[in-house]
Amino acid sequence: MRRHAGMDWARARLGGLASLLLLGLLFDPATSAAQQRTGVVLDFSGWRSGQARRAVVRAIATQADLQPQAEVQQAAAGMGADLSDPTGMARVAEQRGLDFLVRGEVRGRGGRARTMIHIHDASGNEVAFREAPSPLGRRRLNLISRATVEAWEQAASAIAEREAEEQRRAEEEERRREQEELARLAAEQTGEDDEDDDDDEEVEGALPRLVAMVGIDGRTRKASVDLDPSGGRDYDAGLFPSLTLTLESFPLGTSDSAIRGLYARFDFGVSLGLKSQEEDAMGNLGPELSTTAYQLGIHLGYLYPFEGDAARIGALVGFGVDSFSIDENTTMPSSKYTFLRVGLAADARLYENLLRARADFGYRITFGVGDLSPAFGEDGSASGFDVGIGLYGALDMGLSYGLRFGFTRYSIDFSGVGMGSPAAATATDMTDRSLNVGLQLGYAL
Repeated sequence: MRRHAGMDWARARLGGLASLLLLGLLFDPATSAAQQRTGVVLDFSGWRSGQARRAVVRAIATQADLQPQAEVQQAAAGMGADLSDPTGMARVAEQRGLDFLVRGEVRGRGGRARTMIHIHDASGNEVAFREAPSPLGRRRLNLISRATVEAWEQAASAIAEREAEEQRRAEEEERRREQEELARLAAEQTGEDDEDDDDDEEVEGALPRLVAMVGIDGRTRKASVDLDPSGGRDYDAGLFPSLTLTLESFPLGTSDSAIRGLYARFDFGVSLGLKSQEEDAMGNLGPELSTTAYQLGIHLGYLYPFEGDAARIGALVGFGVDSFSIDENTTMPSSKYTFLRVGLAADARLYENLLRARADFGYRITFGVGDLSPAFGEDGSASGFDVGIGLYGALDMGLSYGLRFGFTRYSIDFSGVGMGSPAAATATDMTDRSLNVGLQLGYAL
């Protein structure tokens, strides 16, 4: 009787321990999370693949919720998703709400065959793999089920780690957004805006968006024409003042790309108080003649900046007018050269932004010569060129300054008989030259 009572007590104690263990498993977070997983076991391939898949299904079904394999494959076909490809798995998992997918194959035949078990997460990544025996006989099928449980435990741990990492990243992203929002609100309260700060940042090697300068040039003009058969005539204006205006711009000069080299320039100059007098053969001067000279040029081009704007080089194309108007006289008619200019320009920094040097060369394709034709010939054709050098710079406060020198020369060829003005005479060719030197002051942005 004691022996039986002791056995009953032992059985009761073992039963109580089993109940506690069962409750612990039921309320264990990991076990609970595992039972909440939803997945699918896809078709296996190979010899006796059906038996191998059923052993895997029996093992997984105790660990997670399984969706019917036929429904999942039908959904994949409707989406055009390949369940053997990670991308296709991820698409189907998202559409069906799957946490994992199991696929496998049996390699070989008979007792030497091997069962391969692959478990993938919802992103299509393989998170567990096991190799098990041939799906032949109860004992081997049980070993397949045991290998499946081991693979599932590894996969569940990997999936949980991935989810925890995604949660951590989501929380960090949320904190980052909150901090940005707080910073934005603080900037609004203090009248500061991060976007405006970015716009105001000075790009290294930024080019001036606009430079405007006015100044005074000292100019000369000397024209010589060969007449047939009387020899020739000369006109010399001497040195006269000219009021000048120069605007130049790199409209995208603050960009950090090569497009900042786009360049535009406008030049204008008009004479001040210029008069002319004719001189007869005895050296006597005649009455003063009203005389006006002006120059106009509009140019577009590109100057490529090197080494943070240590130097620039490029080309320009523009349109211009060079006019010299004199009241009627018997020596030289008025001239007006309209031209298309194709030029090169080079610029180099000598000392920071306080001193730079620039050189220009331009060829002038001339379309008109004013009253020179028909005065010296029925038709007149001309071409010209100009060269210029300059020193200029700007202070940090924006004050800009420049000193420039220039030379311009036109060559005119005549054909036919001159007529139609008091200065008329038949000529063969003519040269028209001018020099200028000037100072300019202005402001740079």
